[in-house]
Amino acid sequence: MSIYLYLYRFFIPSVGIERNDMKNSSETTLQSSLRSANFILLVLGQGISLFGNTMLRFAMSMWVLDETASSTTFATVLTISVIPTILISPFGGIMADRISKRAMMVALDIISGIVTLLATVFFALSGFNILVIAIMQVVLAVLDAMETPVVQSALPQIIGRESSTDLRRGTAIINQVQQLSQLLPSFLGGVMYGLVGIRPMMLITAACLMSAAMVECFIRLAKPLSNQDDTGICLLGVIIGDMHSATAFLLRKEPTVARLAGVCTWINLILTGFSSVSFPYIIRTTLGYDAATYGLCDGIIGIAGIAGTFIAGCFANRLKSQNAPSLLFVESLMLLPPAIAFLLPCSTQTKLIMLVFCTAVVIISVDFLNLILVPSIQMRTPTAFTGKVMAIISSLTICAQPLGQMLYGWLHAHCTVWLILLISALASLPLAWLAHPLFTHLDDTISK
Repeated sequence: MSIYLYLYRFFIPSVGIERNDMKNSSETTLQSSLRSANFILLVLGQGISLFGNTMLRFAMSMWVLDETASSTTFATVLTISVIPTILISPFGGIMADRISKRAMMVALDIISGIVTLLATVFFALSGFNILVIAIMQVVLAVLDAMETPVVQSALPQIIGRESSTDLRRGTAIINQVQQLSQLLPSFLGGVMYGLVGIRPMMLITAACLMSAAMVECFIRLAKPLSNQDDTGICLLGVIIGDMHSATAFLLRKEPTVARLAGVCTWINLILTGFSSVSFPYIIRTTLGYDAATYGLCDGIIGIAGIAGTFIAGCFANRLKSQNAPSLLFVESLMLLPPAIAFLLPCSTQTKLIMLVFCTAVVIISVDFLNLILVPSIQMRTPTAFTGKVMAIISSLTICAQPLGQMLYGWLHAHCTVWLILLISALASLPLAWLAHPLFTHLDDTISK
């Protein structure tokens, strides 16, 4: 506990100094907001929490595979957990706008840690049980879905809404920590699972979640504005009213945000289907490579994702909304070379190299797009609506994932690989053209 008190005492005095400096220059404002105690604690808490969650997911997949010898069983469990995630995510956004964001982050991490501990005790006493694993994964997925809009709505409150550059730099740092927190357990998880087994890894996850909650206890955020009109209204009425107001905001007051959400959803539809279905199918089935080769290729894509977040973060202060159509064009264009390679009589090595290289470039371009889309949405959304709006967008993008997977599964059953890649490129290319008017003056309208 003393280390958290030390962090609290060390960083809080610097906040007052930074606030005085903020009046002098915008550059000092950016540095102070990204070095403030609140931002550092938010990044640290999210990194620890995500590390634990990724560790648990990896360990569970290994355990289920060992016990059932079926790679589809755990995938089915994860797929089922998506359904309550879609339904609960908007509720998390509503709570984020009404309840203390710090209290929600702390409570959700503590509950996740308790659920993990209870499951550990059950497995220690009763052994393997796929039903309990499914229940645990669903509960943890729901809790994670509720926390996502809380964090997304807390970020602009911590950094401020004065500059989109500030939010882009902050988002870049969050993305970098998230990428590292997801990649490290993948490298360490296999070794740890072989050495200590499932239950110690679950205890590590619970410890990470509890530690994240302790870190988040020291985040200082303004209390949400109270709504006096809710007196006497039942919980269901409050939920319906809040969702109606958020939807009205998207469709009537700020249709630009709705269009940005549509861009996010469409990108997720195409890329999720391609990355989760086409990429492994082409390497393993079409080209006939073994699991080790696919693992290497998947690792390269993961490294590209991390590199993309760091590169995008370096250019965050120069990144403008006007760059988005060009990035969308690059994303679409990079799917054409592998399509041509599969159409022509090229060697399997050439096809593999072309596929992996172009996919890596697509991932990097998406990292840049993320730093444009998410801060633009946050900048245009008032504080009272941030949680609800981000939750709605999160639900839309989550819905796009299974739809994209089913779409690409159908395409691989009826089309050749080169045609699927061509369709993917053509499906993304019009978006770059249609989105050009949307992004041309987006920064100007935000500043106004």
